[in-house]
Amino acid sequence: MAQYQPHASPADADRLADAYYAHYARLRQPVPGALALLQALRPHYRVGIITNNRTAEQADKLRFMGMSDLVDALITSEDVGVPKPDPRIFEAALHQLQARPADTVLVGDNWTADVLGALAVGIRPLWLNRTGAALPLSGVATITSLEPLATVLAHIAGEPA
Repeated sequence: MAQYQPHASPADADRLADAYYAHYARLRQPVPGALALLQALRPHYRVGIITNNRTAEQADKLRFMGMSDLVDALITSEDVGVPKPDPRIFEAALHQLQARPADTVLVGDNWTADVLGALAVGIRPLWLNRTGAALPLSGVATITSLEPLATVLAHIAGEPA
């Protein structure tokens, strides 16, 4: 039996990765309601994004979607050296935004990385549960969409929606 021998060079792999990323970059879209939410928050709050994505890719994504000017701080696992849910990435965000955990809300769609990470440092999470998954822990505010905007803003303000 012949052993499989790949015939792609590292340069071939790089070209394939570049083609994939170029296609991905053209097709990416913000979560419905995200732009309107950032526009509503920006005049009143400092806004940060915490991501496990690479810094350059996330900054490019924000520019592409017209969101760069709506974000005060971009905190990436690449820059901090640890991924969510490690408390250090959330602490780095708090430091960059000059925010106290008790005065901070994190809107996130990943239960473990976002919600549990926020809770670990005293940040109030708002879980964007787009799939309608069961709530693993009571007492966590949950939304299924970033629309309607008034509902999301009420949750962020800590008001019953």
